[in-house]
Amino acid sequence: MGSGSPPQPVILTWPDPDAPIPTDIDPPAYEHARVPQHGVNYTLSQGGFNTMLVIPPHTLQDSRPQYFISVSMNCLNPHSFITTVHRGASDSGPYVGEFEMGISTIPSTVTMGNCQKRLREAVRVENKNMWTWHFKDDRDQHLRWELVNLNTGLFDCFLARDQRPAPPELKVAQFRGAPLNHKGTARTPPPMLRINPKGQPLFDDILLSVLIMERWRLRPPAPKLHNQSQMQEAQWWS
Repeated sequence: MGSGSPPQPVILTWPDPDAPIPTDIDPPAYEHARVPQHGVNYTLSQGGFNTMLVIPPHTLQDSRPQYFISVSMNCLNPHSFITTVHRGASDSGPYVGEFEMGISTIPSTVTMGNCQKRLREAVRVENKNMWTWHFKDDRDQHLRWELVNLNTGLFDCFLARDQRPAPPELKVAQFRGAPLNHKGTARTPPPMLRINPKGQPLFDDILLSVLIMERWRLRPPAPKLHNQSQMQEAQWWS
């Protein structure tokens, strides 16, 4: 045997199971790349008989469904319906919020996260063509919806603090709902929600509030009572 140096000891290492997992796994520009830098038209596509998906165009980098919308009946009050919104493609995604509206003596409510408010506390009717959404205390997240055309169901959305009338470049979103004067000669296009870049951080509020606006626009008027004028909307709709 030679007289060389003694063999070096072999040291085995493995990661500490209790070590914190790094949070900066993704490249620095990853989240920035996921947020669209231009206006995006999302289609509200009917799923099942009581569900709807909010789907971006296939050309977008992330073309997966953004939101899952479902409607269910209040079993104790069959004239009242609950609309629930989750992120992703199913109701197993993160919960966003819900609202309940209908023919009821119980006031309508809207919920985001763990906070619930009466609908008329979260949405203020400024006039027949304008509503403001102020569910959260942060005024930077308050929205103003303006009905551009009742028959075509076109809404423009601005931050509530923006000037009136607001120039188009301040628009954070636009919604095109169901037309009221459709002639039936062609298939009705699905509803469309356009979100501009500065509206992306407010997507949850924009979607939930416009679903409420559209429900109000499409609901029938209160019935006329015998030998009386038409019932007040507030007496008929919760």
